[in-house]
Amino acid sequence: MDRYRDFSLGEFVWDKPFRNWVLNPTREDDETWQNWLAAHPEKREMVERARKLVLSIRPANASLSNPEKRKAVERIVERLEARNLDSAEERRPPWYAGRAVRVAAILVLLAGLGWMFRLRHQPKAVGYEQLVAATKMEMRETVNATDQPLTVSLEDGSSITLDPGSKISYPPHFGDGHRGRREVFLSGKAFFDIAKDPSKPFFVYANELVTKVLGTSFTVRSFADEQEVSVAVRTGKVAVFSREDPDMPEKQSSRELTGVVIEPNQQVVFVRTSVKITKSLVPEPEVVADAGVAPHLEFDEAPVSAVLSALQSAYGIDIIYDKNIMDECPITATLTEMSLYEQLDLVCKAVNASYESIDGRIVVEGKGCRNN
Repeated sequence: MDRYRDFSLGEFVWDKPFRNWVLNPTREDDETWQNWLAAHPEKREMVERARKLVLSIRPANASLSNPEKRKAVERIVERLEARNLDSAEERRPPWYAGRAVRVAAILVLLAGLGWMFRLRHQPKAVGYEQLVAATKMEMRETVNATDQPLTVSLEDGSSITLDPGSKISYPPHFGDGHRGRREVFLSGKAFFDIAKDPSKPFFVYANELVTKVLGTSFTVRSFADEQEVSVAVRTGKVAVFSREDPDMPEKQSSRELTGVVIEPNQQVVFVRTSVKITKSLVPEPEVVADAGVAPHLEFDEAPVSAVLSALQSAYGIDIIYDKNIMDECPITATLTEMSLYEQLDLVCKAVNASYESIDGRIVVEGKGCRNN
């Protein structure tokens, strides 16, 4: 964070970590930035001005290319910094030079700029038909017009289970074309079980969201008449990002999974009206232990730390707790035939603790049992 001490307003606006904090804040990022601002109060005003600039040109408000956005912001920054050229010899600045009036004028300028962006550049179509038409490749389409799930087998060994009322388009062969990717297009809801092939990432395009995997199983829901698009992982991990993400080409071509990365029993939800992606646990987490191996969830005077560790392994979910404190708390319990949340409720009540789901993880807090 030391490099930010000498940042100008424009450098803040175009710094990727800063923009991520403003547009997609996480608890960890917010804590980091708040601590930095507390240590550098002289930067607080500039950071606030940069934050408002970033918000004014977020993808929801403008779809200009990055060079166009940069030029527009540079013009605004130049006008802001021009205030420093005012002569120090002026005894009394005119009424229009007052701080409140200048701030109001800046906000009006930003609002007008955002309105101009929306008038000149309408959002790109992201519907299923438009996406399929834009591929310029031979595609097959399977439509589930039945009232039962329908399984589609792909040549690479992957399988797709379509819900009723859903459809999928895919090439008959995953050759070396289009940079060696495996790509399909979804309208509706489907469960994907993808054959692992790190040399050929698998992409699911579902309206506004792109899901990238190397080999895993997950569910995508994206109906045209619904306001949310969601991706939920059963096994492995996937990366999710918006088609409007300016870094989309890099995220597609990267050998790593970049974007919002989710793991077993986690999901992301994209809200179309706010263009916002949130990460959380799925409503009903499932055990993800190896097939045929039931997790051992019977405990006799076991420390709570061991119980939480077993639940973490069974569900593939990060459970954060203070091991030293939880080692002090023994518990006897049979947790089979319960949901994860029922298991956590029972364990936490037994040792006077509490838990909370934060950013796709479980955080358990308690004072320990030494004085109970």
